[in-house]
Amino acid sequence: MYVTPTPAPFTSPNDSERTNLATILNTVDLRATAPRINVLHYLNTTDIPVTAEMVSRCVDLPLSTAYRTLTALEVTRLAGVTFGRGDVTRWFRFTPDTPQHCPACGQSLYGEYA
Repeated sequence: MYVTPTPAPFTSPNDSERTNLATILNTVDLRATAPRINVLHYLNTTDIPVTAEMVSRCVDLPLSTAYRTLTALEVTRLAGVTFGRGDVTRWFRFTPDTPQHCPACGQSLYGEYA
């Protein structure tokens, strides 16, 4: 039986998580805005690459804000991007110290960032 992974439900970060995420954002010269903190927290909690639409829906952000936030995280290498079937763009939390792959399809996620 094949089980399709589903994205994690979003829960807001607690105070200590929020402080930690703000520190991570500040170290790469990004302001720690609420959307950036929430999107980074969501990427940390899900183990599958997610689309901007999923981020927008789960984190309750306008789609344009989700795209801008994901792009800012990608440019600063806090998030990675992969392209699936039909050129669907999906983002994931980029951590350079660990090999990353999609649990659903097995695609390597970190190759373009190595």
